[in-house]
Amino acid sequence: MPGHKPEGPTSIPYHGGTLAGGSSANRGDGPIVTRLGLILAIGGWLLLALSCSGPAPAGLGSGAAVTLLPSQQSSDAVNAPELLGFSLQPEWHAASQQRLRGGSGGTCGSAYPSGMAAGKTALRTLTSGSLKRTYRVHIPAQAKNDRRLPLVLNFHGRSGTGIDQEITSGLLPLSDREGFILVSPDGTGTPMGWSAGATAPNSIDDVRFVSDLLDTLQRELCVDTARVYATGFSNGAFMTSRLACAMPDRIAAVVAVGGVDFPGATCNSTIPVLAIHGTADDVVPIDGGIVREWQYQGANVSIEEWAANNGCRAVSAELTVATGVTAQSWADCSAPTAMIRITGAGHMWPGAPGYAAGSPGTNISGADIVWRFLSQGTVAVRPGS
Repeated sequence: MPGHKPEGPTSIPYHGGTLAGGSSANRGDGPIVTRLGLILAIGGWLLLALSCSGPAPAGLGSGAAVTLLPSQQSSDAVNAPELLGFSLQPEWHAASQQRLRGGSGGTCGSAYPSGMAAGKTALRTLTSGSLKRTYRVHIPAQAKNDRRLPLVLNFHGRSGTGIDQEITSGLLPLSDREGFILVSPDGTGTPMGWSAGATAPNSIDDVRFVSDLLDTLQRELCVDTARVYATGFSNGAFMTSRLACAMPDRIAAVVAVGGVDFPGATCNSTIPVLAIHGTADDVVPIDGGIVREWQYQGANVSIEEWAANNGCRAVSAELTVATGVTAQSWADCSAPTAMIRITGAGHMWPGAPGYAAGSPGTNISGADIVWRFLSQGTVAVRPGS
């Protein structure tokens, strides 16, 4: 919740995996070699377990860490590094290492453009591909245009708008609290949406629009170009997934809520990815299905493909992090990769207003989860506001 200062959380890192060895007796090596192999395997497992007990560094080169607030910890969860198992994945070939575009970017030290001010949200326009496009920009309350700030792109779902997503996501008050610029663009068409996922390819170049949008924002504001992130819901999650493939040199990390996708051949770089999905989503089914005449492969398959893209070698068991909420993290990755599943939740943003108290997904804050992963590469679960 805005203004909430939780106690120091416990971080449970996900690194490495258990050794998977077959019986040497099957190779005719005899009982001595069998015992020796078993000893070596146990010794290796113990060393690996010890290496897993330290804190996980955020960012590239590690698995994502799952963070529990003290109120969510159980005796089992505290000892999770000793209890959780890992399964080795097939040999996967990671994409190239992510390299964010260089350059300082931004106009630092000058006044904000007309109509923009700290603590205010402005409706702005730009022309991209001969189309007039609109977007909302919120500047953090305590910001000054002389210090580089992170920026979060926040994409609405189909039939939504930028202001809808501002309200649904809960990211606007978090922008003031955490000090990041929040940008909520509008899609196109009727109903309004993005050229991604279930929306068939068309003449609207939304990737170009986002590129033009970032050029404009980095020209007008003091933006930290190494901390530009993207998140979105539903069709906006598909758009976020598309950008992760198309613009990994400008987008540092992504969170896809209710619609992670892996666009496949267009992905040639690693990038941190978190997927959040309800198990009872009948609009964008977690296990795949028809989404507006498009065959969606499902969130479970898509996050596996992102794990492959990110070079992950092992996957952890699912850890319960809140009532009805589990988190799963991949290990030995070139970029953090994780998924949160909400049991019984439908097509929703966690903690969004308008749902009956106690219904699935209302007991956690989606905004907090999103920001923690984008900014630190960890999965943090807090009670919803």
